[in-house]
Amino acid sequence: MSRPALSASRSIDVIELLALFPQRRFTLSQIAQATQINIASLHAVLKRLSDRGYVVRCPDKKTYGLGPSLIGIGQAALESQPIVARVKRAADELLRELGIPVLLCTVVGEELLALVSLKDASGRTPGMRPGERLPLVAPIGAPFLAWASEAAIAAWIARRTSPAGAHVVDQWRRDLELTRQRGYQVILRSCDVPTVASLMAEMAAGRRSPDYRDELTKMINSIEHHKTQPETIVDDELYDVMLIASPLFDQNGGAAFNLCLGGFPQRLTGAALTQYAERLTRTCLEIMRNNQSFRSQRARTR
Repeated sequence: MSRPALSASRSIDVIELLALFPQRRFTLSQIAQATQINIASLHAVLKRLSDRGYVVRCPDKKTYGLGPSLIGIGQAALESQPIVARVKRAADELLRELGIPVLLCTVVGEELLALVSLKDASGRTPGMRPGERLPLVAPIGAPFLAWASEAAIAAWIARRTSPAGAHVVDQWRRDLELTRQRGYQVILRSCDVPTVASLMAEMAAGRRSPDYRDELTKMINSIEHHKTQPETIVDDELYDVMLIASPLFDQNGGAAFNLCLGGFPQRLTGAALTQYAERLTRTCLEIMRNNQSFRSQRARTR
């Protein structure tokens, strides 16, 4: 196994931090605290990134933010991933039609990554911002695991640093089963569980330290379960829905992306919930039908 290139890893850590909080500027010491890079090494990394336009430094406040070079790279990356551009257009259509925030996310390694996040007219978000990452640890990211192998599901559960009881694991597995049956997952709000969005918003506003990885890990490992997936969805009952997620499959049968509706302004009747979910899954099926790389998997969400 090749040794990791520390300078490359450190540069990635810096860019990911700044991308998570694009409206916030960080001092050298704050970046060092968040990334756990020593000051001397970090100074050299920031100097090189700044020279190449990947970060910008504000001389007056001696703070750092994202640089213009990343804009061009992002546009080039989008052109190299036509399926993402296609899903982005579909997400725009959903937002115009439904007026509900839309999220597109994928899995990178052992993390969930938000690619597209569309706000509604009032500024309400679907719960994640572009570039935001979450550890792919149970119960986070269940729609990506619902069609996965038993080994992948077991690894997802085992990644928790705080082991869950057998009854909780059974609940997670039942949630995966319901997601497979329906072709989508429903996550309900829970009043006694802090949300990732609220934690990230506090950090973005500068009200908390930027130790985001540790903070997120602690929070996720404190959650035993989301309020997810009622066994039956009753038309005239009310549901406090946080997110509805439906997968897009790749040629190998894995969930490559999740397209989600979130940020609902009020509780939904079961009938409305089902309508939103069916509209979302229909969009995913249309995307897969119209893209050769996904065409063979379109029947999986039926």
